[in-house]
Amino acid sequence: MQTLLSSPYQAVLFDMDNTLFDFIACMERGSAAAVEYLGVGTAEELFSYYLRWKYHVEDHMNLQDFMIAHDCFSVEKYFAAQEAYETAKHTNLQPYDGVKELLSSLKDAGYKLGVVTDAYTYGAEKRLEVAGIKEFFDVVVCYDMTGYKKPHHAPFECALSFLECRAHDAVFVGDSVRRDIEPALAVGLTPVYAKYGDRNFFEEKYGLQIPAKTLVAEKPQDILTILQTPML
Repeated sequence: MQTLLSSPYQAVLFDMDNTLFDFIACMERGSAAAVEYLGVGTAEELFSYYLRWKYHVEDHMNLQDFMIAHDCFSVEKYFAAQEAYETAKHTNLQPYDGVKELLSSLKDAGYKLGVVTDAYTYGAEKRLEVAGIKEFFDVVVCYDMTGYKKPHHAPFECALSFLECRAHDAVFVGDSVRRDIEPALAVGLTPVYAKYGDRNFFEEKYGLQIPAKTLVAEKPQDILTILQTPML
C-alpha cells in the first residue's frame, strides 16, 4: 500500500499568510502602532480598513483613507504612520510551532516546495525572510508575478510550471476554503486544509463548506502525518 511520500508526488505548495504564520496578528500589531502614532481612532477600526478589499489587503491607501476620515492626513504623517505599521507588523513574526520542522522534513524527503500567495513579491520575501523559512522554498509565486489573485487558477499553474510538476503530482496546503482549497481542487492538486490557521472571519458571508476529498490539518505537524498516511 503506497503513501503520498512513497507515491509519485513531487511537490508540496503552501499558501503563506495564516498557513505558515499568523499574518492577522501581524496586521493587528501594525494597526495598533499606526494608531498610536496618529493618536486618532482605534486599532480595530484601522484594521477593518485593510480588510475592505477596496485595495489590496497590504495597500497603505487603506491607511490614507483612514487618516482622511479622521481629518489628520498629511504626507509627513502618512509616511511616518506607514513606517510604524510596517515595523510593528514584522516584529516577533515567527512561523507557527512545527512549521520549520515540517518544511525541513519535506525537504529531506526530496520534495520541491513552493509558496502561492496574494502578497506582492517584496512583502512575501520580507516575511519569509523574517520568519526564517525563506530558504526552504524553491519558488514563491506572488500577485505581481501573474496579475491574478487566488482563487484564480493562474497562480497555482504558475507555481507548477516553475517546479516542472503536474497538478496531480502535487499537494496544496492553505487556510482559506474559497481562495485555497476550492481552486486547488479545480486545478487538480491534492488539497490540505490548514484549519489551524483559518482566520478568514471576513469570508463567513460565503457560507462555505470544506469540499469532499479535502484532507484537514488541525496543526502544522498533522501535515506530515497526513502525507504519511496510507492511501486507500
